[in-house]
Amino acid sequence: GFLLIVTAVGVGGKMYMDKRADEKEAEKIEAERMSVEALKNTFENIKSVEFEKTGYNEITGSYGMMVKMKNMKDETAVFDFSYTEGTEIITSYKVVDEHGVQQEGKTINVVEIVYSNGEKGEV
Repeated sequence: GFLLIVTAVGVGGKMYMDKRADEKEAEKIEAERMSVEALKNTFENIKSVEFEKTGYNEITGSYGMMVKMKNMKDETAVFDFSYTEGTEIITSYKVVDEHGVQQEGKTINVVEIVYSNGEKGEV
């Protein structure tokens, strides 16, 4: 009887952890989507954004993201930036190509997204 109880708790705990991991993944993907909205308010002529890496900083409550961003001329810049949920623009980013891909302004067109989990979308 004792072994059965331990197994049930183990399976329940694992299911809870899996559910929590799924929630965390969903939160991360949603943050990536929202960050593209902010990128659109920060840079002009964005065609696509591909997420290479996303991490969450518990202390600052912000996300650190590395993206490959492409403009309408198919020029690409790979850079990282910080995104805080609820913000309209990206305030902190590494400048790698300010006269090409990272030109400040607004993007009005639909932007293609490749999320860090490989899923595709647009915003």
